[in-house]
Amino acid sequence: MADILSQDEVDLLLSAVTEGDLEVETDERERPAKESRDTTMYDFRRPERVSKEQLKGLQSLFENFARELSIMLPPFLRSVVRVDLVSIDQLTYDEFILSVSRPTALSVINMNPLDGNCVIELSPPLVFPIVDRILGGKGMPISEPRELTEIENRIVHRIVLMILESLKRSWEQLIEFQLSVETQESDPLMVQIVAGSEMTILAGYDLHIGEAVGSMNMCIPLLVLNPIFDQITQQTRYIRRVNPGVAAQTRAQITRIVRKAQAPVDAVLGRTRMNLDDVMRLRVGDTVQLDSTIEEPVDIEVGGLVRFKAHPGRRSEQSAVQISSVVRED
Repeated sequence: MADILSQDEVDLLLSAVTEGDLEVETDERERPAKESRDTTMYDFRRPERVSKEQLKGLQSLFENFARELSIMLPPFLRSVVRVDLVSIDQLTYDEFILSVSRPTALSVINMNPLDGNCVIELSPPLVFPIVDRILGGKGMPISEPRELTEIENRIVHRIVLMILESLKRSWEQLIEFQLSVETQESDPLMVQIVAGSEMTILAGYDLHIGEAVGSMNMCIPLLVLNPIFDQITQQTRYIRRVNPGVAAQTRAQITRIVRKAQAPVDAVLGRTRMNLDDVMRLRVGDTVQLDSTIEEPVDIEVGGLVRFKAHPGRRSEQSAVQISSVVRED
């Protein structure tokens, strides 16, 4: 049985409610709606992760860069060059630095107009064959990796400038870079462009130069890319979702161009087989028997393929054919 409150206890409760010392339960529907806020997931172990759409946009840009580099390097190296994008990873800057072999060829790149730097690493199996080829050799690797000499550093600097030119061209639809080389180092522990815990995007490439194969890595901090991530996402959406009106206009334009294309059209009256001796003895006025008759329709070839059947005749003073049927492909 429930306890019955005395009059003094009732007065005490009413006094507490009036003074605000006691919370009064209210119906959920009577409570004021809380201000809505946009929330995003945050992983403290791997902060500022890149979304799938942003990764797809970056992949498209990095693949364009590989194609540009495949075009630019062969004339300079006098060899066939193939550049393959093999991976795009998200990792901290410390993880990248600890994964780089020593010694190696590291270049710190100023990403102007973006605020910050990136790092381009060329592995020894890639650098030394390039240096050997430029100095007149066959592009042979060395057995033991070592630090670059001053002359070799200058050659690598020239190669990095060509890489930056390819990077500019591949990203020019998104941003107009004014890239420059800040420093070159052989020890990765000497290169610190951001705090070790900062997240980065690491694009890994395999370069095939003649018989030599080496790797190139490009490490870009997310802090540097953040100002243009929205543009990267928009570019991805534009590529994936073409406006129906634009698609129809493009299709109509292609159709108009195709309709204006010229193709050879031949009316084949008939065929025959002759010995080469008979062909050599042909003279003006000789008659050649074909394998067709007047009643049979002749083949009309378009671009060497039979597309129509027709009957030969004349129109005014010119020879002509009258289309009688269309030849359908099976």
